[in-house]
Amino acid sequence: MTHDATAGLGDAALRAWWMPFTHNRHFKSHPRLITSGKGAYYTLADGRRIFDGLSGLWCCPLGHSPERVVEAV
Repeated sequence: MTHDATAGLGDAALRAWWMPFTHNRHFKSHPRLITSGKGAYYTLADGRRIFDGLSGLWCCPLGHSPERVVEAV
C-alpha cells in the first residue's frame, strides 16, 4: 500500500475483503477503497476520482446518488 488513506489497513482487514472481479492478490497489494460515489464516478479514500464504466450494466444505470432518486426516497 502506497497511499496514506489505506496505509492504516492491516493485513487482517484486507483478508476480509473479497472482490469478485479482481484477483485478490492484486486488490490486496493495491487496494482501492471507495468512500463515495456521485454520477458515473467513485471517490477513493485517497481522494482520487475513478470513472465507473461497469455499474450501469448491473445496478446503477442512473449513476451513483442521483438527486431525483435521493429526494424521492
